[in-house]
Amino acid sequence: MRKPLHGQRKQKLTLTISPEGVELLEAQAKMLGISKSEILERVARNQVSSPSEQQMMGEYLTI
Repeated sequence: MRKPLHGQRKQKLTLTISPEGVELLEAQAKMLGISKSEILERVARNQVSSPSEQQMMGEYLTI
């Protein structure tokens, strides 16, 4: 078992999002080379790191 990235074991969470939201989340995860759960973790922790990642996340998060 690998060491938890954020110092804690992950907890299961069930979300309901639109099919388009799923596609966008999957595309974003693929582009960043991270899991969908890591994207949500970073958003929750306000840890979007690089300027390009901030721009990309902003494009997906803009309401």
